Amino acid sequence: YSSMAGEGLRQFVVSDLSELTLPQPAEALLRPLSESLSDFNELIQLLPTLFGSTKRVDAAFGAALQACHLLMANTGGRLLVFNHSLPGMGPMKLTHRDDVKQYGTEKERVVLSPADASWTTLANQLSAAHICVSSFHFTTVNYVDLASQSLLARQTGGQLYYYPNCLPEQHDLWAPKLQAELARNLMRTFGYEGVMRFRCSKGLHIDQYLTGTTKLGDVDVDVPGIDADSAFAVTFKHDDKLEENSTPCVQCALLYTTAMGERRIRVLTLGLQAVSPLSSVYRYADLDALINVLMRKAVLSISKNTLQQMRDDITNTCINTLYSYRRTCASNSSAGQLILPESLKLLPLYVLALTKSNLMRAGTEVRADERSALMAQACRMPIVSSVAFVYPRLFALHTLTDEHVEMVHSTGGAVSVPLSIEKLEPDGAYLLDDSVALYLWIGRGVQPPLLQSLLQVSSIDGIDCSRLRVVPLENQISARVHSLMNAVRSQRPHLLQTVRVLTPRDSFEGRFLSMLIEDRAQASMSYVEFLCHIHRQIQSKFA
Repeated sequence: YSSMAGEGLRQFVVSDLSELTLPQPAEALLRPLSESLSDFNELIQLLPTLFGSTKRVDAAFGAALQACHLLMANTGGRLLVFNHSLPGMGPMKLTHRDDVKQYGTEKERVVLSPADASWTTLANQLSAAHICVSSFHFTTVNYVDLASQSLLARQTGGQLYYYPNCLPEQHDLWAPKLQAELARNLMRTFGYEGVMRFRCSKGLHIDQYLTGTTKLGDVDVDVPGIDADSAFAVTFKHDDKLEENSTPCVQCALLYTTAMGERRIRVLTLGLQAVSPLSSVYRYADLDALINVLMRKAVLSISKNTLQQMRDDITNTCINTLYSYRRTCASNSSAGQLILPESLKLLPLYVLALTKSNLMRAGTEVRADERSALMAQACRMPIVSSVAFVYPRLFALHTLTDEHVEMVHSTGGAVSVPLSIEKLEPDGAYLLDDSVALYLWIGRGVQPPLLQSLLQVSSIDGIDCSRLRVVPLENQISARVHSLMNAVRSQRPHLLQTVRVLTPRDSFEGRFLSMLIEDRAQASMSYVEFLCHIHRQIQSKFA
């Protein structure tokens, strides 16, 4: 504890981790920043000298979190925590349980769930006290058990930030990312002590709230914190008769407190049209919203489903959706054809992409911490981010024009390349956007002028691509590429997408190739094979 109350900066140490107490009343330890700014700056400057030479890496992180709960229990508010190592001391301590031998088995579900109930208990306590937690996690190659720690941010409305490969030599990558993301977290519009409720007309019934956790039924939902970048989903059931051409309504009411202490209520009402033909439902289906909901449901089922079961459930949802369309809306079509509704013609492609994404694809390349971080991000991801997260966008930089860049700026869309290695030209350069990071792939045959314009090198032979940086240069190609990257990043203000340069045979190329989801992988089908699989399954339902 550090006190900034009047007499300058003082530090208190509570050595008993089993029975935590506050060394002073909470109001003496919590001071308005405007009154203690100089002391706060002094503390920030002192931290590296106080702990920079320590030889112990053990962290009593659980005890620190419990102390923060005691400190903020009467006021609520926002809590930002920073962590670099596995909490190995005191209450809520964690042990290393990331074993690749368990990947692909029933035990993998356990690795992706909290280690014990203490993390759930603390998350519930923080939520009840209206404390919103955002956590920043820095790792090199070490395991920190984000499956347990992510629950705090997910359940309290906060955001989890994950910085892998946080090495000194990569400082110029992760330090600007941290600065931008921390600034956004502190400065974006924020609501405190929220209570949310959905209402709907007779004939509809609230099924689930899909936030950081699943809440069932028609209930008030506590929202300790909500910010300008977060999103949630709500599903409904049609459980009674709706008159044709009537206008059933759905309404969301959110009561919250602003940073200025004003209590406000925001009400959004959506009017729908009731129709009899099921074909109209399919005609106006929103594919992007559907995939976002499927992704959230899959993530929130991890406590009871393995990754394989999650992938199977998503595929079966696709099969049942298209079977229903074929049976009710296209029964006269030839049985040898796969019939897709116009609004959902990309549903098989997006479903395949979701099952092959880093969020839930099979294999050992995506480790437990990274997958847990992606799950936390998926639980609050808006549609504008989830579309590229599921089906990444691939831009050909060697043929990039000002019109392509303007299209991204104005509409968010662009002419992107299909995700197949057959579409990659050996003398081309491509930028891949997966909504989390950016990847710049350089073909072996790229000519020196393009390399010089992008990376200030004339050849990539013998170069460690992880050390290459894409910086603004005074040429037309560089200006276009940076305008494109700025347009992509502007669609996701909640994070800063860093750029990783890679080439064929680069150690990181496997990650890039795994996102070319239309190709066949070791344990998954190509897009053409998946379409045939979907068609066979639909035909079997008619047999």
